[in-house]
Amino acid sequence: MQDTDEAAVLRRDRTNSPVETGHSIVTLTTLATIVVVCAILYVAKDLFLPLALGMLIAFVLNPVVNALRRRGLRDMPAVILTVMFAGALVASFVLILAYQVSQIGMNLPQYQGNVLAKVDTLLEAGTDNKIVAHLQGMVENISKRLEADSAGPAVDGQAMKVEVVEHTGLGQWLNDVILPALAPVGIFGLVFVVVVFALLERAALRDRLVQLIGGTNILATSRLLAEAGTRVSTYLLAQLVVNVIYAVPIWLGLWLIGVPNALFFGVVTLVMRFVPYIGSAISATLPLLMAFAVSPDWSLVLWTGALFLVVEFTTSNIIEPWFYGQRTGVSPLAVIVSAMFWTWLWGPMGLIIATPLTVCLVVIGHHVPSLRLFPIMFGDQPLLADSSRLYDRLLVGRSFEFTETAAATTAKRYLAEYYDKTAIPALALADADHEAGLLSDYQSHRIANAAWTLTEELETVVDEELSLGADTAETAEGAQDTSLVANGILDGVGRKIAVMGTQTQLEDAAAQMVSQALRAEGAEVVTLPLRAALPRALGGFKPETLVIVTLGSTQASAVALQIRQIRRRLAGVKIGVAHWSTPDGEPANAPVPEGPRTGRPDYAAQGMEDLFAQAFGKLAPASGQVDGSAVASR
Repeated sequence: MQDTDEAAVLRRDRTNSPVETGHSIVTLTTLATIVVVCAILYVAKDLFLPLALGMLIAFVLNPVVNALRRRGLRDMPAVILTVMFAGALVASFVLILAYQVSQIGMNLPQYQGNVLAKVDTLLEAGTDNKIVAHLQGMVENISKRLEADSAGPAVDGQAMKVEVVEHTGLGQWLNDVILPALAPVGIFGLVFVVVVFALLERAALRDRLVQLIGGTNILATSRLLAEAGTRVSTYLLAQLVVNVIYAVPIWLGLWLIGVPNALFFGVVTLVMRFVPYIGSAISATLPLLMAFAVSPDWSLVLWTGALFLVVEFTTSNIIEPWFYGQRTGVSPLAVIVSAMFWTWLWGPMGLIIATPLTVCLVVIGHHVPSLRLFPIMFGDQPLLADSSRLYDRLLVGRSFEFTETAAATTAKRYLAEYYDKTAIPALALADADHEAGLLSDYQSHRIANAAWTLTEELETVVDEELSLGADTAETAEGAQDTSLVANGILDGVGRKIAVMGTQTQLEDAAAQMVSQALRAEGAEVVTLPLRAALPRALGGFKPETLVIVTLGSTQASAVALQIRQIRRRLAGVKIGVAHWSTPDGEPANAPVPEGPRTGRPDYAAQGMEDLFAQAFGKLAPASGQVDGSAVASR
């Protein structure tokens, strides 16, 4: 999200609901359309599943075809070579699997003694356990029945077992045997046909998508297709590389520790890793069972489990973050939800293609306004500005996040920057809602108290920035950094400033933050409470400027009255107004009152940067100058 926190706050309509302003993302029509589409996909899954698989495979093979085209091949030969190469890879994979499965089937009888010995050991170890005792009895009963069934012909005096065999006709045999066996072949054939024709007609398909999605807006649609292609291709390529890096150590490790058919388990691991989250667990089950059957003791099982744990830990914490440098744009929770949904909709194949399909939906939602539901629900980008998110947490009583956010932010940025972009705008949102009657007095007081607590806990940050700024000042002579907030220099050294809020407790809390930010710049600052008795509240402190902090809800007339009272009691003190936001969602200057000169401030600052420039006597932005044309009518 490119918008800054302050811009996001200024654009927000604070008094109307999304439905009233027509900004609702999810409408009944949209929900009904989604439900109808899901129903169609479920009912016609035999049609749409091969189509989706074919389009996805064509999408993956498209770069190969384009590479062959750039080398001078015509379109038809390039497509045929690509499809034949992909088919050869699939056929090789199937042959390897079939050979390894046949080897396992031939060797299984050799491991029967090891399996029975381990089962007996487990049962003997749990004789005191009622559950294990019941299981042991069940195993014995089953063994007796199997021995009785496998016994020879009945002797005299015993009943002979009679089995009734039904003779099935040719039609039933075709329905029960032939057609189920041909179903996978038919699906593979449909996928093959879709892949071939999608690659041959890829240019025409792109033109149709451009016309269908964007119409005359060719640039936006081209960007949509490019973004979707980049994200899906990056995901699939990174997933393939990571799976190979994962499967090769598994294959070699199983071979070294003595697990039979290690190549088979390595290939299964390579494929199963494409299944989100549960693929690794499924791929580890088969080698563990084989190790359980092969080894006369438990050492092979332990070595196999340790191998998978080490490879999984290394892959998840080192390999995957490095290869997934470019994100797919889908949040981890959305990956799980999409995997569950597509598995329910299309079965195991839906689980495999869940992530690519969800990535495409998120990308389309970014460019098609009517489908913004998908990036909001499944995207990984933050939807709220930091200040809005903080205000939402404060509303539900999670004030501890105030401190956590501040601690995390001040570790990377300066305190004044955090107050300017996050904390004070959050207080401005609360002040605007309180003024509109949407926020109760209790909630307002609770948020203000959380802000006061925060300023107390961040006193150590002020000391750190003062010491850091003193060290920076020795090496920053002649530096030309235009930012007073983030230049790391103590610009306020030697300045004496008083700060106070206007009317509300939230403004008083904001004044505490402004005061702390000024002190972090090296200035001597005194924070005055609301309706402080001046000049007695200052004691012996003689400020050169007094800053009045307003969050937007205070009327300009009230600010003018406060300024006139201060001028009568503190003659010669420069008075400024620092403003952060307005509740109407439109950018505006600080509420500079019109009227007599005694009711107007000497300067008006919009934000922390402007305030520092004015209070410290630095070069001030033009927006901070008090000008009749810049006066905000409220």
